[in-house]
Amino acid sequence: METLQTLVRNLVVILLLATFLEMLLPNQSMRGFVQMVMGLFVISAVLSPITTFLHTPLEMGIPAWSVTNPQDLPAIATEGQGQKLARDAVQDQYRQILINQIKALALSIDGVKGAEVNVEFEEGAGGLTDQPKIASVQVTLTASEVDLPTIQPIIIGQSPPPTQNQSPKTIKARERIAEIMNIPKDKIIVEEG
Repeated sequence: METLQTLVRNLVVILLLATFLEMLLPNQSMRGFVQMVMGLFVISAVLSPITTFLHTPLEMGIPAWSVTNPQDLPAIATEGQGQKLARDAVQDQYRQILINQIKALALSIDGVKGAEVNVEFEEGAGGLTDQPKIASVQVTLTASEVDLPTIQPIIIGQSPPPTQNQSPKTIKARERIAEIMNIPKDKIIVEEG
């Protein structure tokens, strides 16, 4: 009940202030600006009790601007080690993003129940601001139902294409990952497990 009283009181004060400011303005061109600013104050006054009710803070901190305590930071690193620690942290985060995206692509294929993804980067490639180069992507698909492999025709006198021993699911997964993630097909290994 106290929250409702505070909300009504704040809204009344804001609306009285807005009306008073509009009457003081000599020309019509500034009224739109004052109405917009006062509208933002009204929105803020309405959202404040809602956020306390939902137990969420009104101000959302941006991680780059948040204050860090010295004990949160690692101990003094030796020369060059700080850059390596930062690069490894950025690459681990980028690897996790790639794994989640590739896993989602693999799971979108009909007949695939699960997928395990492993992404390897080229050694020494990438830094804090540039993306590391992908050395290989290994995807292991789990089928949702047991299906028999299709028999491929045998052509005498020709070597089989590299995808002939693979199932249609693995071929489709490899092509979809290569196309959407813009990764060369020769770096993608898809197998059923």
